[in-house]
Amino acid sequence: MSFFLVLPHLKIQNANALSSPFTIGFPAMTAWLGAVHALQRKLNRRDYDELQFAAIGTVLHSLDLQTYKGKGDYHSSIVGTGNPLQVKNGKANRSSFVEEARCHLEISLVVKVEGFDPFDEEKQLLNVLKNLLPAMKFAS
Repeated sequence: MSFFLVLPHLKIQNANALSSPFTIGFPAMTAWLGAVHALQRKLNRRDYDELQFAAIGTVLHSLDLQTYKGKGDYHSSIVGTGNPLQVKNGKANRSSFVEEARCHLEISLVVKVEGFDPFDEEKQLLNVLKNLLPAMKFAS
């Protein structure tokens, strides 16, 4: 038996916005696949052995790409998250590192579930999901 599990309006902060080596924006689909796979593995360890996630779909509700474009600028710049700011000889200095594009977004995930009958343990599964989801990383 299969059914669809909807994880509505997940709010994710500081998601990785590198969707390819050349573009920034919506996180790559492999990030969502990895997060859903990790969720399946956590559920399998909690006595839901037969449960499998066969497919996923994503619905984007809002996206706030962390960029800055000043007055008269042609290109936008990535808002850096380099911490801490070091001060040497009265001059602010950051150690070198590669800037990563980040975004805040609200997304709904639709997951096709197989190998599980929702009518037997629906409330138990929902309670387990309520405990697992806030502690998981999505697209980060």
